[in-house]
Amino acid sequence: MYGRFCNDPMNTTHTPSQAESAVSGLLRHALAPEAQHGIFLPWIQAGFAASLPLLTQVNQAHLAALDAAGLIDRGHAAALAREIAALDTAGADAFALDGALEDVYFNYEAELIRRVGPELGGRLHLARSRNDLQSTLDRMRARDVAVTLLTETLRLRRALLARADGFLDCVMPGYTHMQHAQPITYGFYLLGIEQSLQRDTRRLLAALQEINHCPLGAGALAGNPFAIDRKLTAVLLGFDAPVPHTLDAVASKDALLELLIAATFVATTFGRLAQDFYFMSTFEVGTLALPDSLAITSSMMPQKKNQAVLEFLKGRQAHLLGAAMTGFAAFRAAPFTHVLDSNADGLQWLWAALDGVAGLLPVVRLVVEGAEPQRARMAELAAANFATATDFADLLVHREKLPFRDAHHVTGRVVRRAIDQGIAPAAITPDLVAQASQEILGHPLHLDAAALRDAFDPVQAVARRVGCGGPSPTDARQILDQSRVRLADDDAALLRIGTRLQSASRSLADAVAQLHR
Repeated sequence: MYGRFCNDPMNTTHTPSQAESAVSGLLRHALAPEAQHGIFLPWIQAGFAASLPLLTQVNQAHLAALDAAGLIDRGHAAALAREIAALDTAGADAFALDGALEDVYFNYEAELIRRVGPELGGRLHLARSRNDLQSTLDRMRARDVAVTLLTETLRLRRALLARADGFLDCVMPGYTHMQHAQPITYGFYLLGIEQSLQRDTRRLLAALQEINHCPLGAGALAGNPFAIDRKLTAVLLGFDAPVPHTLDAVASKDALLELLIAATFVATTFGRLAQDFYFMSTFEVGTLALPDSLAITSSMMPQKKNQAVLEFLKGRQAHLLGAAMTGFAAFRAAPFTHVLDSNADGLQWLWAALDGVAGLLPVVRLVVEGAEPQRARMAELAAANFATATDFADLLVHREKLPFRDAHHVTGRVVRRAIDQGIAPAAITPDLVAQASQEILGHPLHLDAAALRDAFDPVQAVARRVGCGGPSPTDARQILDQSRVRLADDDAALLRIGTRLQSASRSLADAVAQLHR
C-alpha cells in the first residue's frame, strides 16, 4: 500500500461537514464509504506511486506554460515550483491517501494545499482538467514502459544473435506438427526467433510513435479559453506534438492498447521459444540443457529439476490477452468521451501486464545465454528418423527425372520398408530402393550407395539449402549479418528517442529554473 490512509477531508478554505463532498461545492454528500473503499481508494493506491514522478513533471510544465501566458504571478509560480519539488522528494508516503478525494490528482492537490494554503495551491489547476491531466500521465507512463520494453527486446535480440553465431553448424532435427521434418541447425533456429523479435520491435516503435502525443491543454474535452501554449508543454514533456483534437485527446486510449498488443506479440514470441526449450530439455528428447540457476526442485522428489522458469515464460501471454480483452470490452460500448469505465477501470490490468513483460525479458535473455545445445544428441536425432527423406525425393527428381509426386511416393515406400525392417536411414541400400520403386513405378530404380549416403546425411542436407534463406552456413551467415545491421538501426532509433527525452528533461529543468529568476 502506498501512502497513509486517512479519512480526514482535504483542507480548503471552506471545511466541509462530514456529510458534504470533500471536493465539490455542488454535491451535498460525500462519497459513500462503501464506494470509497470498494472503488476509489484501491484505484488511487494502485496508481499513486507510479503517477507521482510523472505528475511532478506535468505540474512543472504546466506552471511554465501558465507563466509564459501571464496567467500566474511569477512569485506564485516559483513558490509552487518549490513545493512541487519538495513533494516529489518526499515521495508517495508523504500523502495521506483518501478515497473521499476521488482520485490521484485531488489527493495530490489536497496535500499541496495543506502545505501552501488554498490561495496558492488552488492556482495550479487553472486551464486544465483531470481528464487531460490523466490522459497525459497515462501516455507518459506508457512511453516509459515502451522504452523499457524496447531496451530489453533489443538486448534479447543481441543475445540471440551472439548465441546463433556459435551454433550455425550444430545440426538438429527441425519439426513440423511436432514430428521430425527436415534437418536445421540450432543457430538457424535462434535466428528465426530473432527475426520474429525484429517485427515485434517494429510494433513497439509504432506504438510508441502513437503514444507520444500530448493531451495536456485539451481540458475536460473542449480545450480552454486561456492562451496556454500546448506546443510548449508538449515539448517540455518530451512529446512529439499535442494531440490535435481536444475531445479525442481525452476520449481515446487506443495508443495504450496498441502498446499492449505489441507487448503481447513479444510475449508470444518468447513463449514459443520457452515451449520449444521445454520440449527439448526433457529426458526423452535431451537436446538442450538449462542451468540449475533457472530451475526449481520438488519438495518431495529429490531427483527433480523442474523448468519452472520456462513455465512462467510460456504462461505470460495469458496475462496480456486478459488485459487486452478487458480494455477492448470496456471501450466497446463506451461513449466517445472521458468516462471511467473505459479510461480507468478498463485499463486496470494493463500496467501490471506491461510491467510483467518488461520484467521477464531479462529472464528470457538469461535462458537464451544459458541454454546449451547437446550436439551429439541433436546429431543422433537428426539422423535417426528420416528427416532427410525430402532430400532423397529431390535426388530422384534430379537424377531419375521423376515427377516430384512420383518421387514422393517412392520415398514414402522406401521409408515404410526401412521402418518395417528396422533399418536406419544411413543404412538404406540400393536393393531396398529398387524394391520400393518397383512397387510404386512398376520398374526398379538403380542408385549407388554413395548417392544414398549423401542424400540421407543430415549435415549435407543442411549444406544443400543455399540461396533460399535456409539453414546452410552460407545462408545463415547472411541472415545473421543482415540481422545485425537491423539491430544496429533499431539501437540507433532507440538512442534517438532517449536523446530527445533527455533533451526535454533538460528543457523542463531550465523552464523551472526560469521561474525562480
